Amino acid sequence: MLQAASECLASYMVEDDILKGILYPSIDSIREVTAEVGAAVLRAAVEEDLADGRDDVGPRELAHMSKEETVEYVRHNMWFPVYSPLVHEK
Repeated sequence: MLQAASECLASYMVEDDILKGILYPSIDSIREVTAEVGAAVLRAAVEEDLADGRDDVGPRELAHMSKEETVEYVRHNMWFPVYSPLVHEK
């Protein structure tokens, strides 16, 4: 699973960024990259028979998902930060 995550993350790097010493993809695409990396890890977990699923999606359903469906499943289950204001505005 670690290898799947590493390979997926590395696939987002372009030669110019690597030559500049940039180690990770741009923060501007963090949610997209995170969903793809999560899906790669999920697919590896399914292959290793280590995935449990969530709610009404079990291991059998995960095993039959396409790559695109896996990415969408991960996106749907990702935490989305919503921050409340710390200062009350009048």
